[in-house]
Amino acid sequence: MDRLDYDWLYKRTTLVTTAEITTGSAAVTDGSTTVTSVDSSGDNADSFTGAVAGMFFRAAGTQKSYKISSVSLGSTPDTITIEANYIDATSTAKGYRIFQDDYAISDSDFDFGALSIASYGDSGTWSSGISGLLEDNHLDLVTLPELYRRSGGDPHRDTSGRPTLIAPVIADSSDNPQFKLWPFPTEEFLVELWYIAFFTENTTFGTNMFGGDAPESAYDYVEHKVVAAAHKWDEAFDQASVAEQEAEISMMNVIRRENREKINVGFSVETYRRSYGVNYPARSGRAFDTVRHR
Repeated sequence: MDRLDYDWLYKRTTLVTTAEITTGSAAVTDGSTTVTSVDSSGDNADSFTGAVAGMFFRAAGTQKSYKISSVSLGSTPDTITIEANYIDATSTAKGYRIFQDDYAISDSDFDFGALSIASYGDSGTWSSGISGLLEDNHLDLVTLPELYRRSGGDPHRDTSGRPTLIAPVIADSSDNPQFKLWPFPTEEFLVELWYIAFFTENTTFGTNMFGGDAPESAYDYVEHKVVAAAHKWDEAFDQASVAEQEAEISMMNVIRRENREKINVGFSVETYRRSYGVNYPARSGRAFDTVRHR
């Protein structure tokens, strides 16, 4: 399963992003971890509804984001506790944002393997419709260092609210895979995710090894590998070698099937170089593409 992104292993799930909270104002104190909900006059308020631990707090006019450790909404005023002492000027009423850019994905039936596609639906404007140009709502899958590079080192400075990048980060406390979105969403989006399922054991699926309609050559591969393992157990190494060769032939058939010519998709080129913002030019190696003809 690790050799290719097989089309018969794709599985779909969704996540819903969280709208940012900007209602009212916040009272902040230099050197304190407590942030209080207030109105524009500095009076106590209850405007932090929807805030939960793990979201971020950022005061208006500052360049620092604080992760929220806990939230108290039980009595007036609403309060939140941030992970580190607030280190900007004290204010009795300051604008703010509370938002979320890390999202965990939980699927009880399958193990989340490798994310392949992430996108969200959104209707185009009237002008974009008549021009035939619609905004691309794909989320580009990148590494976390690349996300920070694109954001200029501050993933929360861009407040446009429409995510364009998604990067995997460490799993949450329930061992669910987690992803960071950039720019952070300021409203609710229904994000569609297609990923390659990962199976740890066959008992979950009864007799269906791959949990889906895999080609016969995939089952042939499994069968030959099991036979090879049995021969190795019996120290019948010649027979094990033959079974291993049959397994490799089956795997080649699987790979050939995935790259059959009727799939009209070009090949991508991977340079395996680190990205430093430098692009490498490439061109076709075919003579009729590269040689000037008269």
